[in-house]
Order: sequence, then C-alpha cells, then structure tokens
Amino acid sequence: MRSAFAIALLLAAACARAAETPAARPELDVLTMEEGVWDAAIEFPPAAPDQAPTRATGVQTNTFVTGKRWIRNDFEVDAKYGGHGTWGYDPKKQRYVGIWVDSNQDYIRLDEGTWDAASKTMTWTSELRQPDPHPPAKYRMTEEFRGDTRVLTMTAIGPKSGKEIPLGKITFTRRAQH
Repeated sequence: MRSAFAIALLLAAACARAAETPAARPELDVLTMEEGVWDAAIEFPPAAPDQAPTRATGVQTNTFVTGKRWIRNDFEVDAKYGGHGTWGYDPKKQRYVGIWVDSNQDYIRLDEGTWDAASKTMTWTSELRQPDPHPPAKYRMTEEFRGDTRVLTMTAIGPKSGKEIPLGKITFTRRAQH
C-alpha cells in the first residue's frame, strides 16, 4: 500500500512540474536562443606554425525535446563528423548540464555550464579524455550569443602545465526561416 501511495505522489509531482511553463522558469529562456537551424563556419588552429588553419563547414539543428526543458543538438560537418547532444538546466545543481557524443569520441562527455546574462555568454566545462598514457584534460567551451550569430570557442587546459590550448572556433549563423 505504501509503494502505491509513493508512486501516486511521484506522478502527481511530475504532472505538476510538467504543467510549469517556460515563463515560470526564466533559466530556460537561454534554450530558446539555440533553437533552429544554424550554418557553421569552423576553424581549427594550424597543426604547425608554418601551416594555415583548417576550415570546415557544417549544419547544427537544435530542437526541443520534452517540452521546453531540454534541447537536442544534431551537428554534421562535411559528412566527416557527426555529433549529438542534449542540454538543459538542473535546478538542484543550479547549473546547466549536458551530454555529448560524436564520431571522434568513444565516451559520453558530461558538461556543466554557467550563463552570464549580462554578456550573453554560456561557459561549459568538462573533461576531455586523451590517449593513454596522458591524463584527462580540462575542456572549456565559451559560447557568445549575438542575435542570429553564436560564436563557440573551444579550449583545453593542459593537465600538467595548466596552459590554455586553443582547439577551435565555430561561428554559427541562424538560417532564415521561410
């Protein structure tokens, strides 16, 4: 009897939470800024000082799942790379949280983010695994929102040196809706 009561309480709480509108949760407003289809111009630093940066193009499609609480990112680059992630806001942690998988990694990356409303910047941190015997590196993504443009800068922090290592920059431009 107690378990049936506990299940009923959980379902009632879930229904009440589902009835909340995004307007009741202002931390979810940032999710709406990501929604849509975005063309990506990607630039990776040169592999050597005498070489040019590597450039690529891609498309990111961001759609809401489960209401306006979570947004899914689907990212394809020149048919050579694919990645998928989901992110949203965790009220217990009072942080944004996300997961990411892609064709370059053999693990699920777990991200935590903070939003700076004044600068319209999301800063994500996570762990970047490296080939053995190297220890994991800290990974940071900084995303600046500029209306219909977003600029994502990726940086690793050397595990021994603490030195920042630029990994790349992606400029996303929102496609016009027809």
